[in-house]
Amino acid sequence: MALSQPAPAALPTPDGVLPQASQWQLRLLGDVALSSPLGQRQRLPGRAATALLACLALAPQQALPRETVIDLLWPDADLAVGRNRLRQLLSTLKAALAAAEASSTLLLADRMTLRLRPQALRCDVTEFEVALLAGRPDEASAKYGGELMPGHFEAWIHDQRLRLAALAEPLSRPLAVGVADGPLPAGPATLGLPHYLTQLYGAAEQVAGLQADVQNHRLVTLLGPGGHGKTRLAVEVARALAGPAVAGVAAARPGEMARQAAGTSPGFDLVAFVPLVTCAGGPGATEAVLAALLLALRQAPGSGPPQQQLQRLLAGRQTLLVLDNVEQLAADIGALVADLLAGCAGLHLLVTSRRALGLDGEQQRVLPPLPLPPAQPLAGPQPPAWAQPPAYPGADPNPAVALFIDRALAVAPGFAPDAEQQAAVRALVRHLQGMPLAIELAASHVASLTPLLLLGLLQGPTGGPIDAADQPGLRLLARSGPRAAADPRHASMLAVVQWSWALLSPAARQLLPRLAVPVGSFSLAAAAALAAAPALDTALALQELAAHSMLRAEPGAGRFAMFGLIREFAAAALPPAELPLLRQRHRRWLTGWFQQLPLSTPLQQVRPEVPNLAAALAGAEADGAFDEAAALANAAQTAMSAISLPAPALAALQRCAERLTDGVQQAVTRAGLARSLLLAGQAGPAEHLAQLAIAQLPSAEACWPGDAGTPRPGLARALVLTRVAHVLWRLQRDPRAQAWLDQALRLAEQAGALALQATILTNQGALRRTADPAASIALQRQAVARWTAAQDLHGVSVGRCNLALALLARRAGAAEAVALAGQAMRDTRAQGDELQHALACNLYGEAWSRLGQWPEAAQAYRACISTAYAAAEPWPLVYGLWNLPRALAHLGQTEAAASLMGFAEQHSLGVLGPHTATDRHDLRRLRRLCGHPCGHFCGRLASAAAVQGWWQAGAALGLSQAVNRALQA
Repeated sequence: MALSQPAPAALPTPDGVLPQASQWQLRLLGDVALSSPLGQRQRLPGRAATALLACLALAPQQALPRETVIDLLWPDADLAVGRNRLRQLLSTLKAALAAAEASSTLLLADRMTLRLRPQALRCDVTEFEVALLAGRPDEASAKYGGELMPGHFEAWIHDQRLRLAALAEPLSRPLAVGVADGPLPAGPATLGLPHYLTQLYGAAEQVAGLQADVQNHRLVTLLGPGGHGKTRLAVEVARALAGPAVAGVAAARPGEMARQAAGTSPGFDLVAFVPLVTCAGGPGATEAVLAALLLALRQAPGSGPPQQQLQRLLAGRQTLLVLDNVEQLAADIGALVADLLAGCAGLHLLVTSRRALGLDGEQQRVLPPLPLPPAQPLAGPQPPAWAQPPAYPGADPNPAVALFIDRALAVAPGFAPDAEQQAAVRALVRHLQGMPLAIELAASHVASLTPLLLLGLLQGPTGGPIDAADQPGLRLLARSGPRAAADPRHASMLAVVQWSWALLSPAARQLLPRLAVPVGSFSLAAAAALAAAPALDTALALQELAAHSMLRAEPGAGRFAMFGLIREFAAAALPPAELPLLRQRHRRWLTGWFQQLPLSTPLQQVRPEVPNLAAALAGAEADGAFDEAAALANAAQTAMSAISLPAPALAALQRCAERLTDGVQQAVTRAGLARSLLLAGQAGPAEHLAQLAIAQLPSAEACWPGDAGTPRPGLARALVLTRVAHVLWRLQRDPRAQAWLDQALRLAEQAGALALQATILTNQGALRRTADPAASIALQRQAVARWTAAQDLHGVSVGRCNLALALLARRAGAAEAVALAGQAMRDTRAQGDELQHALACNLYGEAWSRLGQWPEAAQAYRACISTAYAAAEPWPLVYGLWNLPRALAHLGQTEAAASLMGFAEQHSLGVLGPHTATDRHDLRRLRRLCGHPCGHFCGRLASAAAVQGWWQAGAALGLSQAVNRALQA
């Protein structure tokens, strides 16, 4: 890793004079010498100390991450060894400088970064570059005393030596190569556009859209976090908008996009690329940018004001300037940009930045990450031919995967991942959230690490709360070599984030680490609770973080999200002692938020908080806050009855429940957990917890908070009885369930809990469905009525589905069942209730099956499977996979029917419990249907041996393969 051209330690004042506030003087050109504030030459303790001071002096306005310094000084050392060496070196260097120091320290160090005290040191390299940038060639020539650090041969010093020599070389001639005093070339011309050797993926739509934006608007700012590919995209757009002759040449170069649409206007007769990464904000920023503009246009500074010189050069031309890397200048050059646009009628600007300029007429365009492939499991049997993923290399249509494969082949030409590694690549780019630079950096390790190993290293420990010391992505995603030397901001993801961090205000820096506690998106209210600050102050800090691309604002949702790698950085900036307090604030805010949710709340509003709920439960376990974990889980129980928690969160809550000391709270928590585990397909643990809950059944006098938060006697007992009855009847047809529900209904009526009454009634109806269909239908109608009175929209949909199921027990009720299930499908889709939507689709299929409408039934079952698989809801997924084969068999698709039923038979046991007599009847009937006598299925006959073979092949399928087979049948 090497440093790029640094920003000057002190920019010139308007009269071009460098401030003289420095105390120490460091000479690096032609010799290495350090002079103390008293003018005495100071001996440096060794080559490593010299290199350390030099690398800080070459980046005077930057706080360098310790990892960057370690990589420069000891590139082959293990990180832990490097950290120890750096600590010792800092101690030695500070001791050597202490005797000569006049007042304050020269070096400033914290646990993350190192830097020089501002204005404490004057360096001849900085003075040389300031003079060059300010257009004072004679002064720059005088400052250049020779090659950088003679006698030092480290790779990064060599890179800097060559760069500085290249800057100094033109000073020996009257004019620099390519620099002219006269007018710009006539006719189409491009100046300074970078050329790339790699292919660009997933950008065709953005290039076309930006072309139109740049042609129609005079100031377009391309925004996005570091590493999103803003510069590359802007260059492609600029090249496409250049004159025809230039664009024709560009089209022949590999990896560059030519004009996107035939017949478009030629665009601009002058296109220039203006890199501004070395220009610092603050006083002198305007002068620095003007000098960079003249340099990009290959003009030597004239005798008059630079801005007037620019306006004369661009007069009468259609010009496109790409101003690259403007975020550090956004607050300082607004007036200059506005004046240039006002004074040059044909000037258009395409700006790349992590922060908008905020000018009138500015068109802001946020560059999204690359589209991601769908989530897929990482293991399983080898899929059949029809389910094989695309062949490698380069055949995957997903841009993120294609980018990874392309960059992996560059470092490992024989890279040919098998099915498991291909799945790991897809999971890896999903983990990196489609960030192009992160994907490229990950692919650079393929020569020594497989994608599966990379994924494991990047993910680090999962399922637990954040750890400030764990930064797997930031530590691993780094590169060395020429590209790192060209721009160290993109040499590692740590450098990318560090650059943006340095530009934040103190308030934003204080808030960002606290926002690492939520793992999903979060609202303003949640952020204010974490910050313990007024909502207005928090809103302003959030806006700044979003403006600097450290957060992503979700339009229309009022929520913010953070990229995982930025979250790693933020967590590392948080003092470990502060983590428990922040997790507690987050838990308590979530608990209150769930308690205040109306029963009619659409699940679209609940679902974004599910990852945060899971993280809060894991954090409660880590903090020993078992009572708070139970309170949060019980507050969320109503909303989460339609959404499954991730398995690690359920496991954390289970462990917390075992540590509870309040018997009533423990029984209610265990009963709720039992139902959640049943929904998640964990039948064994669900039954165990249900038995434990009923064994410690609360008394009828025990109070529990009702819907309005008021404690109600008997409510705890009613909740435990209802949930345990539901679980144990589902799993083992426990004969005690009816008595439990009868008792629970009386208690719920005494407590005035309408929604709980409806839940009990619908469970009672389910118990009587076979023995007394008429009573079952009546109970289900009562349940719908009470859910309607409670204004519980989710409950109404559940009740309609259960009523439809009760009606199907009577052949005459199929038509009404179709109408009820169809209404439930529409309502649950609108409410974002994916679990109940999948169940409604399955029920819709059952209703059509009773009417003998097999195409409609198959379509409904597939909708159930698709929805349940996408939402990771195992319960309705098994129902859909169990029922679809019957429809397929009636439609003559015997092979697909037999293989899917083989899978369903094998994999339903862990979700729905042991097969009942009805289940065994379904299996026998499906076998008969698949081998039905000739004539029923258009003359197609399958032998018993063929059916058995298909059945066994289906049992060996993985879940994703079975789902693909079902949706393609």
